[in-house]
Amino acid sequence: MELTMRNIVTAFLAILLTAAITSCGEDECDQSLRNLAGFAFYSIEEGTQVDSVIPNLSIYAAAQPDTLLYDSLDREAVYLPLNPTQNQTRFVFVIDSIVDTVSIDYTRKQEFVSHPCGFITRFQITQSRVSHSVFDSIQTINPIVTLNENEEHFRLYLPPADTVADR
Repeated sequence: MELTMRNIVTAFLAILLTAAITSCGEDECDQSLRNLAGFAFYSIEEGTQVDSVIPNLSIYAAAQPDTLLYDSLDREAVYLPLNPTQNQTRFVFVIDSIVDTVSIDYTRKQEFVSHPCGFITRFQITQSRVSHSVFDSIQTINPIVTLNENEEHFRLYLPPADTVADR
């Protein structure tokens, strides 16, 4: 009888220990808390909006020119982090050595996710602008930037092909 009780207690302790190890080992906050603003590239051809791919694209935040966010990629969209401590973020887009600055103004609100995950910053876009060196214009499509991945927030328009040489 004692051997059986010892086996039951040992098995119970092993199960309890395994449960404790696996519950502590898992990250309770497995979601990414980075909310990224999506920028898609378009051009207008014969009155129709067309998705565009940008070759030789490099992007960095104007406040951190030594930290590239994207470098030498052919992209039709990029996802960039807004600054959670400021009400504006400026990105520098370099395309074939031509520089354009995209400025995004917003208000910020902290939102509670959970105890293990903490807070995220929700951004409400108030204004967007380009310096018109590469891009013809910018349009805000979705003014709320939250945890939605791969969501388009902005459309950056390239000038018509016949006016590119004039820039």
